[in-house]
Amino acid sequence: MNKMIKTLGSLAILLFVFSANAQKLEFDELVHDFGTIKEELGSVTHAFKFTNTGDKPLVIARVQASCGCTTPGWTKEPVKPGETGEVLATYRTSAGPFDKTLTVTATGLPNVVLHIKGNVTKKPEDLKTTYPQTFGDLRAKNKRDFSFPQISSKQTTTTQTVEVANAGEEVVNVTFENVPEYITVNAVPASLNPRQKGQITVSVNGEKRKKFGYSKDQITVKAGNANEVFNVTSIVAEKIEKSDTLKFPVISITQPVIDLGKLTENKASGAIEIKNLGNADLLIKSFSTDNKTFTAILKKELKIKAGKTGTIKLSASNLQKGSNTTQIYFSTNDPLKSLVSVTVKAELE
Repeated sequence: MNKMIKTLGSLAILLFVFSANAQKLEFDELVHDFGTIKEELGSVTHAFKFTNTGDKPLVIARVQASCGCTTPGWTKEPVKPGETGEVLATYRTSAGPFDKTLTVTATGLPNVVLHIKGNVTKKPEDLKTTYPQTFGDLRAKNKRDFSFPQISSKQTTTTQTVEVANAGEEVVNVTFENVPEYITVNAVPASLNPRQKGQITVSVNGEKRKKFGYSKDQITVKAGNANEVFNVTSIVAEKIEKSDTLKFPVISITQPVIDLGKLTENKASGAIEIKNLGNADLLIKSFSTDNKTFTAILKKELKIKAGKTGTIKLSASNLQKGSNTTQIYFSTNDPLKSLVSVTVKAELE
C-alpha cells in the first residue's frame, strides 16, 4: 500500500514538472493560414510570437521544417522570463494548396509543432516570353512560316499549325489576304480576347494547284491594326498513271548535282543532261526554283524520244558573294518521277 502511494506520488510530481515545463514556452498561435496568395510573390513569411512564461531563461535550440520549400528562422539569444521571441516561417510559393509544419525544439522542453497553410494561385503566363514571335498584333509560339513536303496533284497536305496568343489589352480579329485557291488558312478562333490563345492552321491542296514543282506563296495576316506576311512553301508533283500498254518514259539525270565552280564574274551558265530510258516520249513540262538567281532556259515543253538524250541550259546572275545553292524542279510525264530536282551550286569569289 505504501509502495503504491509512493508510486502515485512520484507520478504526481512528474506531471507537475511536465505541466510546469509546458507553460514555460507559450505561442500566440500554433497555426497560421495565409489564405489565397499569388505565386508571383515568390515567397511569404509569417512570425509566430512566443512568450517565456517560466521563471528561467529559455533557448530555442533548433527549428526543423517539414520540407525544403519552407525556411525557418528564430530568436537565437536566450529569452528571459516574461519576454518574447519569434519563430519565422518563410514559404517559397508554388501553385496549389499547401500545409507545412515547423518543429520547434527548446532546451529542456517538449517539442512544439507549428503549421502554415494556404493556397497559391498560379502566376499568369508571360505571353511575350512563351510566344516570342510577332504575328501582327498576335504573338506566335514556335514559328511564323510553313513548309510542306512533296505531295502529288491528287493529295492534300496534312494541316500544319502555329500556336498564337493575344498578348495585348484589346480584342484582336484575325483575317487573311492574298490566299491562293489551293491554300486553306484559318484562325481558330477568328477573334481573340486579351490573353486568349488560339491557332493558325494551313494546308495545301495539290489538286487545285495548276503549277507543279516548288512554290513559295506569301500570305498577309491582318491582326488588329497590323499587317504582316508569312511564307507557305510547298512542292507538288503531277499524278500520272501508267498506260495499259506499259509504254511510258523513264527520266534519268546524268548529274543530279551541277557545280558551276568558282566565279569571278556575277554570272554563269551550265547545262543539265537528261536521258529517256523508257519506251515513250519524255516531256519536260516546266521548271521552278527556290532561288531566283538561277534560271533554266525552257521556252516550251522539251520532248525527248525513247532512248535519246536532251539538254536544258542553265544561267545564274545576281549571285551573293560566297556559296550559292539552289534546287531546280522539273515537272515531267514520267509516272514514277513526275517531279525531279537538280542541285545547282556556284561560288562567287
